[in-house]
Amino acid sequence: MLKLLGAEAAGLTRAEEGKILAAVEQDLEVLREFNRRVDRLERSGFSKRYESEIPNVIAKLEDVTFEKVEGPRFSIVARIHSWIEDFSQDEIDAFVLSYRIFTQRNDRLSIASLAKIYEKDWMSENARECFEDARRQLNDHLDSDATVEFPGGRISVRALVDIIIYGGLAHSNQQKSQIFESWEPSGFMGFIWADFMAYARDAVDTLKYIRGLNQGLMDHLESHGLALEAVPALPPTDIR
Repeated sequence: MLKLLGAEAAGLTRAEEGKILAAVEQDLEVLREFNRRVDRLERSGFSKRYESEIPNVIAKLEDVTFEKVEGPRFSIVARIHSWIEDFSQDEIDAFVLSYRIFTQRNDRLSIASLAKIYEKDWMSENARECFEDARRQLNDHLDSDATVEFPGGRISVRALVDIIIYGGLAHSNQQKSQIFESWEPSGFMGFIWADFMAYARDAVDTLKYIRGLNQGLMDHLESHGLALEAVPALPPTDIR
C-alpha cells in the first residue's frame, strides 16, 4: 500500500491524506494497465518473431530492358516485384490491433496520456527525463524519411505508418485507403512493409522500456513511499 511520508508532521487529516493518495494511486493504476497491455503486445506473433529477426525483403525484376545513354553508361528499365519473406498478414493485423491503443491520443493508455502523468509534480525528475527522452527518440524515428521514394518525393515514416494502419488495415480513412490501394500494385510493397516493420520493432522496444520505467517507479514508491513535498498543495477547504 502506498504511504505518504510527512503527512502527520504537516498536520494533514486522514481525509486529506487519503485524497492525495487516491489521486496518485489512480495514476499508478493506469501505469499498471499500460504494462499489462505491453505484456500482451510482447506476446504477439509479430513481436516474438521479429524481436531478434530482421524482415527479409525479396525483390524480382521482370521485363528487363537496357537503354544506352550518353557515353558508356546505360539505364535499366524493368518491372519490380518485392515482398517480405514468410510475410504473415494475420500477425500484422493482430499486432496493429494491440498497438493502436498506444498511439490514439484520447486513449488513457496512449503514450500521450502517460506523458501527462509523467509531467505531474509527484513524479521523480529522473523518471520524467527518461520518459521524455524515450518518447522523443520514437518521434524522431517517425519524423525521419522512409527509405522508399515515391514519384512525388519522400514521405516520413509517420505518414507511411498512418497510411498502412488507417488506410490499409483499419480502413478508417478514405483518402489513406486510396493511397494504400495505389501502393499495392506498385511492386514496392515489400520495401514499404519493411519500413513499417522497422518502425514497429522500434516502437515495441520503446514500449518495453517505458514498461520497465513504470515498474521501477512503482517498486520505488512501494518500498520508500511518496514524499509530501513532491505533491502539490491541496486547495483550501470551503467551510462556508
